[in-house]
Amino acid sequence: MHSRLLLVLPLLITGCSTPGHFEAVQPSSSQSAVLYLYRPEASNPGLMQPLRYDYPEVFIDGQSVGTLKFNSYRHVELAPGKHHIRITGLSQAAKWEPRDIEQSLSLKPAQTAYLKLNVQYQLDEMVLGQPGPRYNIRLTPMRSDDAVYEIRHTKPQ
Repeated sequence: MHSRLLLVLPLLITGCSTPGHFEAVQPSSSQSAVLYLYRPEASNPGLMQPLRYDYPEVFIDGQSVGTLKFNSYRHVELAPGKHHIRITGLSQAAKWEPRDIEQSLSLKPAQTAYLKLNVQYQLDEMVLGQPGPRYNIRLTPMRSDDAVYEIRHTKPQ
């Protein structure tokens, strides 16, 4: 019995590391839109992930939609039109030192849109003896056919 388990164990372990399935939630009606906010792992070399344990709070039109943790995503259903997004550490729910990012986004009826919070080390400005790391942090609109491949490696929040 134990020898069978040892044979199956490697298959179970490799199965855990494969990309997950992701299928976007569609707007509940033709008069609404869905916005996905996601924060994937950094593409920097090495095992260190910038700001891995830090997370901002996300506000849309002045209302909190929650935090956005490392390697996670969330979706929000919104009315079509222009929306103001703010990524901030200036709230009690956030654990985030970088400055706020503010951006406007226009959504169409029945649209599904994607915004990626991309957090990378700014390697070209980091040198030995420097007091702390430098980061490149951007909130970037993404094409759906690119976003779904990145989101499937993250977890829902």
